[in-house]
Amino acid sequence: MKKILALTDFSKNAAHAIEYALSLAPLWQTEVLTLLHVYEAPVIFQPDPSGGMSPDGAPGLVNYALIAEQSEALAANSRQQINAFREQLSTRYSSISITAEVVEGLLGDVVNERLQSTGSDLVVMGIGEKSGLEKVLIGSNAIKAIEGIDGPLLIVPEQATDNVPKKIALASDLEILSDTNIRQLEQFVMRLPANELQVINVNMNPADPVNQERVSAIKAQLHRLNVVTHLQQASNVEAGLEEFVIQHQISLLVFLHHERSFLGQLFHKSIGKQIAWHTRIPILRLKG
Repeated sequence: MKKILALTDFSKNAAHAIEYALSLAPLWQTEVLTLLHVYEAPVIFQPDPSGGMSPDGAPGLVNYALIAEQSEALAANSRQQINAFREQLSTRYSSISITAEVVEGLLGDVVNERLQSTGSDLVVMGIGEKSGLEKVLIGSNAIKAIEGIDGPLLIVPEQATDNVPKKIALASDLEILSDTNIRQLEQFVMRLPANELQVINVNMNPADPVNQERVSAIKAQLHRLNVVTHLQQASNVEAGLEEFVIQHQISLLVFLHHERSFLGQLFHKSIGKQIAWHTRIPILRLKG
């Protein structure tokens, strides 16, 4: 993890996530951390004498001049905050080159462009409020942007306290991993003090020869990470993961998001009681 892209909205949650990543920087031999704040320009309407309608049904015209003025004010304020934060971090982490950037645009689009232009190995973001797996997977607008971010994404809840994860689990549907995902896992895990990678699957039959072959294939793919596999039965996937994390004292959970996976499908469930786990551990999302 030589280069880290850290997202900030200047909240305590974001600062906590960045501090979490920086605490791991010596292990990863991180050289560069880029602070990134992304904002969207406000849409401002003014009365329209001709009777034109704004999107909310009220007569109005888009006031582009005022939008530009307000956008620049937002940018100036954000630059002031992010530069102050950068200076504070640079004083404490002098061995790392810390840069800062404020960009107008859509979060997912800007992050993907910066991943390409900076060659960053990891994106870091914080999550707060009633943080939980449901928030991580299907929460606010910022969290929904997770689906659009292409690189490895470390999501750190405000409750996370174990800065150096010693027990790491990969939630798996026993699908073969891509070479990219294997490389990302090794890059993330191998310098951390975890002597095993726990691979957990929920509600697939452990006696099925096909599943046994899949387990063997994953062990072969991840042989450098000393894999221990678990096939667990539960009332549902979410409950099974919660139980496993608690029982095994997991301090970081990894999952691969693709449309076919059981975890990827959680992105599309409605908010409510579909997911009951309020996580206190960071989650690393890899994209399939």
